[in-house]
Amino acid sequence: MPATTASPSRSPAAPPARLDGMALWIFRAEAGLTIFCFLMLSNALVGPLFNPTQGEEAGFLRLLWLPVYGTALLLSLLRWDKFLNILPAVFMIGGLILFCFASKFWSIEPSVTTRRTIALFFTCVFGLYLGARWRGPHLTELLGISFAILAVGALIACVAAPGFGVHQDVNAGLWKGLWYEKNQMAAMMTLGFIACTTTAYQVPERRRLWIGFAVLMFFLVLMTRSKTSLLACMLVAGAFPVFFALKKGGVLSILFVWLASTASLGAMALYVMAPELIFKALGKDPTLTGRTEIWESLGRLSDKRPLLGYGYKAFWTKDSVPAAVVRQETSWEVPSAHNGWLDLLIQLGWVGVILFGACLVACFFCALFRYERVKDGFFSVLMLMLFSFLILSESFILSQNSLVWALFVCALARLTANALESER
Repeated sequence: MPATTASPSRSPAAPPARLDGMALWIFRAEAGLTIFCFLMLSNALVGPLFNPTQGEEAGFLRLLWLPVYGTALLLSLLRWDKFLNILPAVFMIGGLILFCFASKFWSIEPSVTTRRTIALFFTCVFGLYLGARWRGPHLTELLGISFAILAVGALIACVAAPGFGVHQDVNAGLWKGLWYEKNQMAAMMTLGFIACTTTAYQVPERRRLWIGFAVLMFFLVLMTRSKTSLLACMLVAGAFPVFFALKKGGVLSILFVWLASTASLGAMALYVMAPELIFKALGKDPTLTGRTEIWESLGRLSDKRPLLGYGYKAFWTKDSVPAAVVRQETSWEVPSAHNGWLDLLIQLGWVGVILFGACLVACFFCALFRYERVKDGFFSVLMLMLFSFLILSESFILSQNSLVWALFVCALARLTANALESER
């Protein structure tokens, strides 16, 4: 490729022209290592292959995460100076990690809390590195490449090896691709849909390519029949006109903000006052397939430790007595609360909920006033919206070894970055 002027829309595989020699090698190696971490944190393939029964923390799988932790630490040390630009996020995430670690002193499983806090630390380090190092189309295109690989792999698994890629149990016929179950694939493809649509906007010379991959990921979401993820994709698509209107300003901007605010408040009021109408519209059981029974049981147990909870990641362990109570009351092997906020409440109590809630509010506040000045502002705001939506039904808050949590940390870092850094 000719070494002329640098273009902001160049592919990660085609770094800025001013780089040559060792710098060029480092740039491409850094991009490759970042994609490697993306693929591993997606939890695709490795678990279903080496731990198909989902046994509790198989020792071999723990060893597989060591290269990811080492890579995240290496990349962060390589770009340590850039962390100075995201100090607000460093302090917020650091405070949450310290509180998770401190919870070992009241945890019902101190060793589990300590071990998983270490895993959370490295996951957060990688998320902060993403926010500090990669901006604009470089960030979204690296993500797009990663999710394109996952989408093609999932399609091959479902078509060529349906015994592996398609559910054969109660969800028979629904696609799960490279993951344990359909909702995991749906969540990953929704993230990929965001990355590809954003990249299509930011990199016009490859727009058709990224729109094609976005269509593929939307198709895979449809094949999972996950209505939550389908709705998330539709909300993402509908958010683009709002962003464009905000960017132009004027009366149209005010109108879109008013409509979006009114729709959001109306949906929240309907959810609180008549949730059964929403569930029926989505084709779901008003009890959310027994989830309301889980929440009622967890509410009673949370009242016994309201302030500090049962310890980070300690509640759902195999030998947990309170988890056994929930499983006995609901008559099935409940793996999680199926609600991020409630899972956070039973782990870290109201103190943990308030700490994380404050971080989320700060992120939304920055998104409202600063997203235009962040090169990847569209992606960061969309990621924030998706994360806030997903945690209503999934336990992604402070989730170790999770790409969803790492990307939220990245969005938090980008949106709360120092003003001068955001404008570069």
